[in-house]
Amino acid sequence: MKYSVFYPTSFSEIQDIRNANLDVCITLENGTTYTLVFITPKNLEWMMKKDNISYVDPYFKFIVVEQLDENIINAVIRDLVSNECLLREYGT
Repeated sequence: MKYSVFYPTSFSEIQDIRNANLDVCITLENGTTYTLVFITPKNLEWMMKKDNISYVDPYFKFIVVEQLDENIINAVIRDLVSNECLLREYGT
């Protein structure tokens, strides 16, 4: 399936690719759009400490990646687009 990807935040704006999160917007050829949230383990831990919580709400559907790298994110997107049920599960 064909799709396009839009990054609301440029990769050059990310100060620490191992401690950050990033929204990624995908538009499928049929016009359906999804927004995915990619997050690193360090950023997830930082957010939990900041908010003083011991778990992440199961309704937050982050995609955890080692670092915010365009090649890694594009590989995940290719996998998700090939399974639209999974894409709907993670996208909003």
